[in-house]
Order: sequence, then structure tokens, then C-alpha cells
Amino acid sequence: MIHDEEAQWIVLAGFTISVALAILIVLLNLSFMSGYQSSQAQIEFPMYELRELYDETYIEANTAAMNVNYTDDIDDCNVINETMANFGNLLSQLYAYHGQIVTVTVNTTTNDTAGGLNLTRMEVILKFDDGVTEYTEYLSSEV
Repeated sequence: MIHDEEAQWIVLAGFTISVALAILIVLLNLSFMSGYQSSQAQIEFPMYELRELYDETYIEANTAAMNVNYTDDIDDCNVINETMANFGNLLSQLYAYHGQIVTVTVNTTTNDTAGGLNLTRMEVILKFDDGVTEYTEYLSSEV
């Protein structure tokens, strides 16, 4: 009987190397998948849509507020409400084409100041929902 143990060491080393390679491949695959998933989460976040939505609503709210005549007419709030309601309806229709829900809610109040000027305060609540991301922004303006 020959007692040569070199072949057993070669088989054991091969088995050890194959198990180590299998574990390394699984770990690398998990790291690639986690990097991919985190980058997809960043890509799927609607940052540009939200920024554009905020900017357009801010511009429209300030434009509507500046276009109000500074007279003693009580319809100042109605003009702002109608303008922003039309803007909200058009905005919700536009975003609905992309499968997103957008609502614009406006609350205006007019107060008489000591100088005889009307101070109109407008609060706009902007809500965005695309099924994954829900976003709410509160804007306010005084004219």
C-alpha cells in the first residue's frame, strides 16, 4: 500500500479555492445589485418635476398677486382664487397625462391696514403624488 497524501492536499486546496471563489462571487454580485438599486432609487425620484412644479406655481402665484388692483374692491381675493383655480386645473390635467396627481389649493385673505391699503395674503398648498413619491409644499405671498 502506498501512503502518498499529496493528492489529498491538492483536492482539499482545490475545494477550498472553489468555495472561496463562490463566496467572493456572491458578495460581488450583492454589492453590484445594491449599487444598482440605490442608483435606480435616485433616478426614480422626481426631483426635476418637483422643482419645475414649485417654480411654476411660485411664479403664477406671485404674478396673480401682483396683477390685483390695489383698490378697495372686495373682488381682489376672487380674482386670485379664480386665476389659481384655473392654473391648478390646467396643471392637474397636464400631470395626469404622465400618471401623476397634482392639486393646488389656494386660500386668500384681505386685511385693511392702517394706511388704507388692502393687504392680501395668499397661501398655496401644492400636493404631488406619482404613486411612489408624495410631496407637499406650502407657499405664501403678501401683496
